[in-house]
Amino acid sequence: MSKSSEAKPLPIEPISVRPKVASALIGVSPRKFAEMRACGLLPKGHKLNGCLVYLTKDLKLWAEWGFPCMDKFLALQKGEKK
Repeated sequence: MSKSSEAKPLPIEPISVRPKVASALIGVSPRKFAEMRACGLLPKGHKLNGCLVYLTKDLKLWAEWGFPCMDKFLALQKGEKK
């Protein structure tokens, strides 16, 4: 098989990201992201081996639903899981 016909690996989409990458995903600065986190405006972060990470599925869902406040986001999530 020649090099030009070799299968290329598919890019792997991360299931979780650190705050700096999460801020870029939603289009705000890391500083603004930290402010939003402090105010409770973001989906819940998780500790992974001592590091704070955000699930990309939560960030995407939050964005798809128009960045609702966390009370509404959590209620919408509960309704979707039923």
